[in-house]
Amino acid sequence: MSNKFRSAKWLEKNGFAPQVYLFRNIESGQVVYSQLPHLNNYQIKQQFKRPNWENKKPTKRRDIWQIMAVADFESFDKAVVAYNGLVELRYMRDVTKRKEAESMRKRNSDGNIWYSAQFRPSYSQESIADLSAVVDEFKFKTKIYWEDIWRKGDDKYWNLDLAQHLEFPQKILVDRSVILNELRENSRISKFKRNSKD
Repeated sequence: MSNKFRSAKWLEKNGFAPQVYLFRNIESGQVVYSQLPHLNNYQIKQQFKRPNWENKKPTKRRDIWQIMAVADFESFDKAVVAYNGLVELRYMRDVTKRKEAESMRKRNSDGNIWYSAQFRPSYSQESIADLSAVVDEFKFKTKIYWEDIWRKGDDKYWNLDLAQHLEFPQKILVDRSVILNELRENSRISKFKRNSKD
């Protein structure tokens, strides 16, 4: 059912919120962007166009993915544009500008981009930089909810007139779907209030 791209109209009609979800792989550090509060094979296939031995195509096994951030936009159209922007930046880094991206990645003493237990922090750092770039490029006001606020990095890398940073309303000691549902409902309520004022 969810194995395809979703339009702004479809997301609104089906009770979702104008959000983009960033899921991180706790084993590898890889990040997958999603229009929905869960992962599926479509997103993995779409976002890992040229997997290799350093950046293998991940599985969608639920136990290795954790929600890292939820970006809440002012409209469904903006959320779709932001999602497409993130996917396009990933494609550029992995395909069209691969050599430039490789040259900028921090490496360990052996010249590899992974650290303990094959973990690659570069991937989550790049996804956060891409989110900052998308918000700034399109001038989208957004609230970004983080699993841990330190993940956003230094404020100097963000346009703080556009991006408001918050932590998840509760720590992820409960099922993450509870938190994502709460964020979705809050977003839908605030969007309804904005629309009723117009």
